[in-house]
Amino acid sequence: MKTRDIVFLAIMAAAVTLVGFLTIPLVLAIPIPGVRSVPAALFYGLFLALGALKVRRIGSILAIAALNGLVLLMMSWIMFLNNVIAALIVELIVWLLFRGYQKERAILLGAGLYAPLTIPANLLVAIFIGGEYLGQLLATPWLVALMLLAAGVLGFAGAFLGLRIGKELNKAGILKTA
Repeated sequence: MKTRDIVFLAIMAAAVTLVGFLTIPLVLAIPIPGVRSVPAALFYGLFLALGALKVRRIGSILAIAALNGLVLLMMSWIMFLNNVIAALIVELIVWLLFRGYQKERAILLGAGLYAPLTIPANLLVAIFIGGEYLGQLLATPWLVALMLLAAGVLGFAGAFLGLRIGKELNKAGILKTA
């Protein structure tokens, strides 16, 4: 991986972090499990798609999520784990189905799945640490399913937009994609 690819992924991670800091506080007071994944899902999909479009290698989405997670680690190790677990699942799915991000469908799938997969990743972490959040997740499965659906729709819409914007930026010579 070239230095400029790493820098580009770091810029996408900074964008994801900024979007999270701007959108997630809007829903912090809402006691619905998984709701924090919804407002940022569109933007996560968009920036992850741009990152995977530019750096078409397995691990590009994980790199963005891990860099974002490192910032979140200063606040909570749980948020770091949620990001990394979701990204690892995404990378595994993309690798199993496509062996990389050479196809647009792989980028769309990887970028679109990330936001909704943070919800089950949160469940995995909650299983290990217990607490009231696990009880909320298990007590209201229909709300969790609704949040998964909302995050999925917005995540895939953002990934689609990211692909379209990336193509236009490539045509304009602004973003060199493979």
